[in-house]
Amino acid sequence: MKIKQEIKEILPEEYYKPFLQTDYNKKLKLEAALERAWKNRDFEIDKYWSRATYFWAFIASTFAGYIAVLNSDKIKATFQELPFLMTCLGFIFSTAWFLVNLGSKKWQENWEKHIDMLEDYVTGPIYKTVLIKTGYSVSKINLTVSKFIMGVWAILFSKEIVPWQSPLSQWSFSFYKLLSVLLTLGMAVSMLIKNDKFKKPESISFNRRHNKEDNK
Repeated sequence: MKIKQEIKEILPEEYYKPFLQTDYNKKLKLEAALERAWKNRDFEIDKYWSRATYFWAFIASTFAGYIAVLNSDKIKATFQELPFLMTCLGFIFSTAWFLVNLGSKKWQENWEKHIDMLEDYVTGPIYKTVLIKTGYSVSKINLTVSKFIMGVWAILFSKEIVPWQSPLSQWSFSFYKLLSVLLTLGMAVSMLIKNDKFKKPESISFNRRHNKEDNK
């Protein structure tokens, strides 16, 4: 007999059932769950900015290298395809950074929703009681910057594929450039297809994993 896991959507009142099954330890369970939610949220925020620093280092280095190659006639004469290859790297790094930001933001919001659900029974609604309704979001600003950087690299990438200022008769594609284009676009599309959480849900909806016996 095998044990399989399946995910089912749960109603708000079902969210609390596992924490309140016994009167003796329900308070302790809620306190431990809230503490775990806070730790996981702080962990996700820390990792969010660690990943941002990681990608900034790669993207900045690639951009600096691209500018250096463009200003060096000797390098361009020796490695004619090097500027194009560097735009491929820059486009992939910036696309990955944008999608990593989306994923990190999703997990941060996940634990914040858990805090919203649990804190009323432990500390009261302190976390969701705010001074103002709206304000600047640091993570959203970083997400916007990552989209802008991805757009810049997309423009540089397209410029290396098609020389805008050259007439159509002078356009030429080598086998290696065509292969690089296909690999770059294929990798970018594969990352984008796997990320289907662009829209923010209008209401809170939790899903919970359940163990299911499989007699096959």
